[in-house]
Amino acid sequence: MNCLASNRPPDVTPEQEKVVAVKQNETPMYFGKKPVDSGMVRMVSGLSLVMLFFLVVLLLQPSSVFIRFPQRFQAVPTIEVHSAEDLLRQLKANNLWEVQAFSEVPAVLVGKFPGDLPTLDAATQKKAFLHALLPAAMIALSEVEAERAAFEKILAKFAPPPRRLAFDLDAEDYGRLVGLTQNEVFFLQNLCRKYRAYEVADLRRRISPVPVSLIMAQGALESAWGGSRFALEGNNLFGIRTWNKAGIVSAGRDEGKAQSFAAYASLLDSVRAYILMINRVPAYNELREIREETMDSLALANGLLQYSERGSDYVADLSRLLKSNELQLYDQCVLAGKGGLRGRVRLASLANLR
Repeated sequence: MNCLASNRPPDVTPEQEKVVAVKQNETPMYFGKKPVDSGMVRMVSGLSLVMLFFLVVLLLQPSSVFIRFPQRFQAVPTIEVHSAEDLLRQLKANNLWEVQAFSEVPAVLVGKFPGDLPTLDAATQKKAFLHALLPAAMIALSEVEAERAAFEKILAKFAPPPRRLAFDLDAEDYGRLVGLTQNEVFFLQNLCRKYRAYEVADLRRRISPVPVSLIMAQGALESAWGGSRFALEGNNLFGIRTWNKAGIVSAGRDEGKAQSFAAYASLLDSVRAYILMINRVPAYNELREIREETMDSLALANGLLQYSERGSDYVADLSRLLKSNELQLYDQCVLAGKGGLRGRVRLASLANLR
């Protein structure tokens, strides 16, 4: 008790101290001049440390986490069809069957083509393929347009405009230097990585849409109007190859020479991958140069000589398909409710980086 008394404030009675000491079986703790429960002190201290930890973690997260652009059009209806007849019914019910030039195209996505799509007669299969693909193509192009608009808005803050985006500075220093937010710096970094370019002129050349008619023509030619194995099994409409083990391996090849084709979660993802490939792969530099002069899909087709081993014959087939099916009429369509999609498009996503 002498030991306890030596630590006791003068106005704390021995009886009060005994109660605390007996209750805790340990040396009592004091808050000012009053004895307190040490267990309660430890609990409050622990909660405070936990709250401090989460606050530090939140403050130390990179600014890129605040680029809150959803990676999918969650607000856009997605149709899941189970047969070719079901696809036809859904297209008609959603005003996607009769589409003419200058039509407003509903933003309704078809998740994937049904396995029995090739059982339809040729004319019906073609129409079903085109009108199911049309909204996905237009939504994917809206994403590119939104990226370009955001890119130009940030560039407008530079004085004078830069010729090249160099990110050798710390993000905080770079933002302070040119007046950008850290979020904008990360956005530019993501764009440069996504499109594999740092020259502003080259980025502008790459962050650009392609005609809807060209997307439809190549999708039709590469997927046999949606009936190919790669289209039905992996939503791969454009014959895009991959070099990882997750792809769909081609059949009928000599041993050791099989090719692997990419698989996508949806038709929209397939279109996204195609547009990104056209916009960043060196093989399509010529197409991007032609695009600076015209958006005519027949002219742009001449920049696809390297898309196929067939070269000029492939381009000729593509041109015939564009003309015979009057696909350029779809270039005059507009996406209904496009303004309502703002903020839902995927901007500078790293999901496509490979």
